[in-house]
Amino acid sequence: MIPVFNYAQKVFNFPSSSNKIIDITIDTKTWSVDNTEGIMTISPLSSAHSNNFVCMIWASEDPSSETAVDDIAEQASTVVSTLLSDITWAEEVTDFENNGITFVGTDGVGYYVADDGSSTKMVTSIMLLIPSDQNNIIALVFFSTEDTYDVYEQSFLDMVLSIK
Repeated sequence: MIPVFNYAQKVFNFPSSSNKIIDITIDTKTWSVDNTEGIMTISPLSSAHSNNFVCMIWASEDPSSETAVDDIAEQASTVVSTLLSDITWAEEVTDFENNGITFVGTDGVGYYVADDGSSTKMVTSIMLLIPSDQNNIIALVFFSTEDTYDVYEQSFLDMVLSIK
């Protein structure tokens, strides 16, 4: 048997190589990545889906602050409520640990309202990532139509679980 390697996997440092807090492995044959100006934006390469799925990652501005968790959670919530309306959040908050990082998140459903007044149902999640060996907090927020999420769910989850 000959092993098959996926050379499209690329490890990205976030926020940058010199100030790295986390690494994330991304399949660059599937995803487009912009890792500039302190925010990482990830979306499908496919033009058919690129506007229907976006993930944003950013770090706390002041992780040593007593209110750092509340501050970054408020920022993430503001991003979601700015882009979506009529949001319904799940009653349960999910938390787990993976690769030395604690993930705390919640899922929701809302509507993106276009300029013409039409609305599109979107699923969303807010996750806070707290590395065990770092004094930092990272927000991960994503939005997607349900159909697009169905297409990219496994690849997206693999990407999130690759975070170290």
